[in-house]
Amino acid sequence: NSRGHLPYSRGASGGRDEKVSMENKELPKIKLYDTSAERQKIDQMADMYSLITTVQHLETAWTRDAVGEEKYTESCKKLISQFKTLKNGSTQLIPNVDKFITEYKMDCKAARHRLLRVGVPATVEYGAPKLTRQNSADDQKHVFEAVQTFITALNCLQLDMRDVDQLHPHLSDLMASLNKVKKLPENHVSRVKVKEWLIKLNEKPASYRLTDDELRQMSFDLQTAYDHWHRIYK
Repeated sequence: NSRGHLPYSRGASGGRDEKVSMENKELPKIKLYDTSAERQKIDQMADMYSLITTVQHLETAWTRDAVGEEKYTESCKKLISQFKTLKNGSTQLIPNVDKFITEYKMDCKAARHRLLRVGVPATVEYGAPKLTRQNSADDQKHVFEAVQTFITALNCLQLDMRDVDQLHPHLSDLMASLNKVKKLPENHVSRVKVKEWLIKLNEKPASYRLTDDELRQMSFDLQTAYDHWHRIYK
């Protein structure tokens, strides 16, 4: 009987030793890249994924009132700027960010809107919360600022400034100024026209130059917006 148990004992002991040996043995490493160029590509893709995810979390926090207006605006502007820099530097690897989001099944509707469609924080797109705006005692100051930003934007077009990276900041400032004026209706033509062009510019590469027709249309739309604005605050 004892002899009958010996092979079993050896087998059990050997199995345990083999299991311990397997546990202590390191798994083979999977190389994601072989060259520095391949590593740079992976880093760029990881940075893009991380940045989009961060914006999505920030937008969620804003809608849940978990972050203040000033902190949200500051953080969002910084992330949008970083996104544009990353996007411009990785056009060969990620020619279409929208397809990148779809391919990697990213659940980021808010970030997609903020980065790819509008390109400005929600506080600029929609204005400050109504309670804050209604309690503002500086409405005349905001009206004056809006007039100045309107004139600046129109002057840029008259000076034949066509590059997206030149025009977008002025449109962003104008949108922010309009949203500070509490009496301006949400659907007022001035706000609608400025937002339309803000979206159009954001969908173009930073190096894109407006064609003659686009420049003419943008000038016409902004002048129309200013004329409607002036009827209220002349």
